[in-house]
Amino acid sequence: MIDSTTPLRDTTPSEIRAERRRIAESVQAHRRLLSKRRPFEVSDRRRLNREARERDRAEARHGKALQRIHEKQVKCERSLTGKLNGLDGKRESQERKALAVLRRESVDRALRSTHLTASQVNGIGSGLVRDLAAQGVRTAADFRRVSWGKAPNGKGGEVLYIHRMQGSKVHINGIGEHRGRSLMEWRQAALARAEARAPHELPADQRHRIAEIIENERVRLQG
Repeated sequence: MIDSTTPLRDTTPSEIRAERRRIAESVQAHRRLLSKRRPFEVSDRRRLNREARERDRAEARHGKALQRIHEKQVKCERSLTGKLNGLDGKRESQERKALAVLRRESVDRALRSTHLTASQVNGIGSGLVRDLAAQGVRTAADFRRVSWGKAPNGKGGEVLYIHRMQGSKVHINGIGEHRGRSLMEWRQAALARAEARAPHELPADQRHRIAEIIENERVRLQG
């Protein structure tokens, strides 16, 4: 509060002019700031919009990446689940294959040990046994079937051929329909005996090895 007893100092004209200049300069400065405010606001708004668009694109890329990862994970889990569920069937399949190999080897050994002799095949004597041996037919494992075909020289009609295991076929003079049938019956009887004696189940050690392989595979997939 101004004391009424305090005398007021007279303001000089020069001070009034100086005050007016300060006020005018302030107004001009304020106007300059206002003139620059609009471009600044426009530029700042553009910057904010650009950053918002970039943020939206980044979030969209991130979302797609997460979706791909999720889909890949689901696919992988389904694949692993399918493999785990199929391990029991795989074990059975491997056991069947192993038993088939074991039986085939057993039958092959039995046929190779069944030698062709004159006393075993009706109508085939020692001479024909020697002729067959000369053509590589010594055991029941050396041939698989017989068939009729044109004579080797193309004359004399059809003759009986013996098909060897290697794929080639031979004709033995003196072996026709009757002796060929006897030869095949002898082989079929030997094959039937061999198949009957072949193992019908896997030995315990082989089953254990297969089960161990399957279990190791189960542990790997679960891991």
